[in-house]
Amino acid sequence: MTFTHSIHPFKSISPDLLPGIAKIHLEDAGLLSRLGYPFVLRYFENAIKDGQAFGFYARDDETGEIMGFSLASPEPSALTSKLTEDKAWFVKNIFKVVFTRPLAFLQMLVSSVTIRGQMYEPNTIECVYFTVDPKFRGRGLGRALQKSLMDEGRKRGYKKIYASVETWNTPSLKATQANGFRIIKTFREGIYRRHRLESEL
Repeated sequence: MTFTHSIHPFKSISPDLLPGIAKIHLEDAGLLSRLGYPFVLRYFENAIKDGQAFGFYARDDETGEIMGFSLASPEPSALTSKLTEDKAWFVKNIFKVVFTRPLAFLQMLVSSVTIRGQMYEPNTIECVYFTVDPKFRGRGLGRALQKSLMDEGRKRGYKKIYASVETWNTPSLKATQANGFRIIKTFREGIYRRHRLESEL
């Protein structure tokens, strides 16, 4: 099956398309997905408004369907912390997680500590996410979306980009390495075992 697509700046996305972004993200087994749809949707709503975050999304030219996206930030912990800004919303939704998915809540506590130490130097960015809808995978789209982040980061004056990829996620690891990243360490973050990678921009 062939398809044609176009890649657009993430912040140009209309709010009605964000549920499509959230749906694709929920296919991932990462922490944000484990917290559930409300957290995923709110995270990307915040990302659009964040002054430092930037990214891209791919859309099928014929159907308009969201195919995948990528997102980067120089301060990933600050982007995550925006989930707590609306206290009433956060308390309501985190209590649901505590009682229905307690392991996800515990993992959130572990990850919140780990992520604080991920940015080691100025003029660097984190490839926070790059994800492709399962039916569009295997065609180089994820690699292209991540490459778009790297090109944009270079234009903005950043010198280096980091990424963390679960050790089991061979397709993402191969795409990341094909974009010039190298593994600098492998570490455990609660239930996750991840490769830490970097690339010059």
